[in-house]
Amino acid sequence: MTTFAAPIAPPFAPGSVRLPVVGVARAARDATLAALVVLCATALAWAEMALQDWIPAELDFPADAQVVTDREIGSTVRMFSVATGEETGPLLERWEEALRTSGYAIERESEELVEGSIEFSGPGIANAKIVANRVAEDGQTLIEFDATLD
Repeated sequence: MTTFAAPIAPPFAPGSVRLPVVGVARAARDATLAALVVLCATALAWAEMALQDWIPAELDFPADAQVVTDREIGSTVRMFSVATGEETGPLLERWEEALRTSGYAIERESEELVEGSIEFSGPGIANAKIVANRVAEDGQTLIEFDATLD
């Protein structure tokens, strides 16, 4: 007669019930991490698309522009910045012309365009300045908007 040798089942150990608890904890951790990733991705996508409502609609932003800073300080001070790989000299010239033809007052000296800045005022804006002189480490230029609203 042939006998089969089967492994003997280990005796019940109280610690063995912890295995499912560890699995549940791991699943909860993974679900929390997934939710956090989705939340961050949603926030980034929203930040890339949203412009402050005081920014003149006449300013045509480059396709690669990404919002870096978006701050409201009190009821009148606004700070906003975008990063772009587009050459800023021609961009600022287009923006200045668009602002001028839309009735905004441009308060700029000719040498300031070389420095990369435009000062303007207009409907709802007591004064604002656009400065494009900082280059980020990835080669993109940071364009900053500072404004005081009426």
